[in-house]
Amino acid sequence: MVFELTDEQKEVRRLCRDFAKKEITPFIEEREREGVFRRDVFEKMGKEGFFGCLFPPEYGGTGSGFLTLSIIMEEFSRASVETAICWNNQAVNVPMAIYLFGTEEQKRKYIPKLISAEMIGCFALTEPDAGSDNAGMQTRATSNKDGYVLNGSKMWATLGNVADLILVFAKTDPSAGAKGVSAFLVETKDLKGFEGRKIPSSIGTNIIPSADLVFDECQIPADALLGEENEGMKVALQTLQYGRVCVPARAVGIGQACLDHSIRYSQERLAFGKQIAEYQAIQHNIAEMSVLVEASRLMVQKAASLADQEEPFGKAASMAKYFAGEAVTEVSDLAMEVYGGYAFANEYPINRFLMISRVFRTGEGAPNIQRNLIAQDELGWKKIDRYFGKLNTTVKQ
Repeated sequence: MVFELTDEQKEVRRLCRDFAKKEITPFIEEREREGVFRRDVFEKMGKEGFFGCLFPPEYGGTGSGFLTLSIIMEEFSRASVETAICWNNQAVNVPMAIYLFGTEEQKRKYIPKLISAEMIGCFALTEPDAGSDNAGMQTRATSNKDGYVLNGSKMWATLGNVADLILVFAKTDPSAGAKGVSAFLVETKDLKGFEGRKIPSSIGTNIIPSADLVFDECQIPADALLGEENEGMKVALQTLQYGRVCVPARAVGIGQACLDHSIRYSQERLAFGKQIAEYQAIQHNIAEMSVLVEASRLMVQKAASLADQEEPFGKAASMAKYFAGEAVTEVSDLAMEVYGGYAFANEYPINRFLMISRVFRTGEGAPNIQRNLIAQDELGWKKIDRYFGKLNTTVKQ
């Protein structure tokens, strides 16, 4: 296994850092106070090609692959909690679902607009009473002569109140449980009966909203169906498998940010006449943080490399998601110990890291779900990569 990045990947990393230094980090506090989603920042990121790694040039992508995308996601997460949250919606889950299951018309209509950020995407699976048990969803899609009518609600939908395109999962055959779910590409502009309501921030940032979505007799066209009717869970599970390769990269970025800030603070803060970095307890915290971050990074890069090589990657991705999620939580706690009471002060970013680390631990596959998947694979009961070979894995061109 090669542990050195290519010159191209190093250049991408440099471009990410330069972009963040110019467009993101100087304005974080101001934008937090405003609490307003800045579409223009996303559009600039889209123009730089940051969202297009997994898609070929014919759909506006760069085809640079999973490892490159994981580097980009880590760097932006390291620079800003705020931009970290959106990545899987815009660069993986929504466009990937369309790439894997969409018609050619759907691919050409939506993928270029999503990865350029001309359209903001949203992945709407979770409901108030259906989290990990997505088969228990209550949202319904009833067919009629004009297509389908959507009724129901979704919860914790990142960017749901500002999204132009929402990938909505709804039951078309309620009697069939998980086998009765379908996926729909729902354009929100002028959609009657739709409301996206911003959930008051409790995740460490006011910039990237999470939303409750309400669908009340929403008429959508027949060609909004993504894939086959009643195969929505296949769309969701196979798409999330790709997302799971990259989502832990965000946790690595936050962990690295915690380490960066802790090192700086420990060398600036004086206690009893010397830098707190000189105390062994602080040094131990720094060492443990460094090890956890590096181990997480290597697990993420292994999963991404397997995906790029078109090798089975699901198990490695689940392991990376589980480990990086647990690690970033521990790293943020260690950073809190370095900062002491100042960890809760708004003048330092650690308070945001403490909260967002919990989101990355739980989102897109809670720890217990990952443990179940990994254990069942090890026991030989249900292989995580059992669908490998049935997917269109040739994303990198």
